[in-house]
Amino acid sequence: MKKTLAVLLIAIMCTFTFASCKKQTKNSFEGQNIRAVIGSTSTSGDSYMIADITSRYLSKQLKANIKVDAVGAGPALQTISTAKPDGKTIMIFHDMTYLGVLFGAFDKKYALENMVIGPRVGINPGAIFAAKASAPYNNMKEMAEYLKANPDKHARVAVEAGGVSHIGFISYYEWVAKQYGQDVADRVDVVIGGSTADKCQMLWDGNADVIFADYSSLLQYTDPKVEDKLRMKFVGLLDKIDGESCPTFAEMGITLNGEPFVFSKEFIIYLPKDTPAELVKELDAAVSEISKDETFKAEMAKLKYKVDYLSAEETKKHIIEKRDSLEALIKAAPSLDKLTEK
Repeated sequence: MKKTLAVLLIAIMCTFTFASCKKQTKNSFEGQNIRAVIGSTSTSGDSYMIADITSRYLSKQLKANIKVDAVGAGPALQTISTAKPDGKTIMIFHDMTYLGVLFGAFDKKYALENMVIGPRVGINPGAIFAAKASAPYNNMKEMAEYLKANPDKHARVAVEAGGVSHIGFISYYEWVAKQYGQDVADRVDVVIGGSTADKCQMLWDGNADVIFADYSSLLQYTDPKVEDKLRMKFVGLLDKIDGESCPTFAEMGITLNGEPFVFSKEFIIYLPKDTPAELVKELDAAVSEISKDETFKAEMAKLKYKVDYLSAEETKKHIIEKRDSLEALIKAAPSLDKLTEK
């Protein structure tokens, strides 16, 4: 009888222990519907593609339902600054998160200090400038030389205020002024563009000569089989892309503050201010796990994106240092308003 009772007690204890362990392994995101806002309204650019791919793998890892909402930069920042810190709203976005504030495109209330910086999920080195295939220059160094040799010519470059294209343009404009003279730089005109689709249309309609976009979203238009009026060519990369022959800014000698200009977009998960550390820790662990998934890596690589996990703690230190290193340069640079007044 005593032996039977002892066995029964052990069985009960094991059952409770198993149930307790099972309960402890459940993460806070499991079963939740999570909204992932992004700073773009396009569903064909890198902001959407990286967020979508990441969300699908992250949903499986967290056993949650993450849906990407392409609301645009301003609405995304507003959403993440007003959402409840319960893990049900996140933002997946690149460097425009802090560049937009530095350039004055967005209010200082959206500074990095007013949100929780989560882990980095990946990098896109494919930030590029493109022109019509028929343009009389093959890269942006040649464009400056073309303008120098043709004093009556202008080149209109479509960029987005406060974005990566903005910092890319400023570095180019200041380099041209230094290397070729202010007269040439003054004929590199700014036109403000929106989504990738909008900027493509500007190029095709003859309202821009060069546009800034994501490599993967424009690659299809570089195919020689594309009709002439739509065909494009890449004229400047902000960072090296495997298998792409177009020169980078650094390879063309373009510098910013005396250093070769190299810039990749870093995609980071942001959460509302005061999000509990435990939630961030769980999200961090989940991103770490999917970053080891070879299928995830392969899907990102197809579009020339790189899985490059960095913990929330490391990401916070890194991205704030990156922002601070650009602040003085941006403050000293001419505003797009001034450049569009020429």
